[in-house]
Amino acid sequence: MPRVARTEITVQAPLERVFDLLVDFSAYGSWNPFVVEVTGADRAAEGVRMRFKLPWRGGRFMHSDEQVTRVQPPAGGAALVAWRYDSPLARWGLLRSERVQTLRQLPNGDTAYATEEVFHGPASALVPVRWVQAGFEAQARAMRDHLSPP
Repeated sequence: MPRVARTEITVQAPLERVFDLLVDFSAYGSWNPFVVEVTGADRAAEGVRMRFKLPWRGGRFMHSDEQVTRVQPPAGGAALVAWRYDSPLARWGLLRSERVQTLRQLPNGDTAYATEEVFHGPASALVPVRWVQAGFEAQARAMRDHLSPP
């Protein structure tokens, strides 16, 4: 049975500003408490491989290798960015996942942000989904706070 982490939030900023922040990997360290560093790519583009540095227990860090699968820039009031887990576990078929982040312009000019990652495979039982969920929520709040007017 797949395991899922997801969250949604409203950001008081235009869709284009939220999208620009989301695809600008070089800026993640300045605002993102869940992905504190990205190496291998400065910006999301389909096919790009990158490594995320994520805070872990006891002041340690873990790394996650990912590959961008889809980038749909703002058009028609919506945008999307997605990447998949790209480690040996994924290549061996033991753990597969894709994180999909969607943006939707609201009638008042704000942006609805949603993110979801579904984990599949025999090793999915080992994924700390509550920790991923908490990270998604922290990232969403930080995005909102970073972009919303004071």
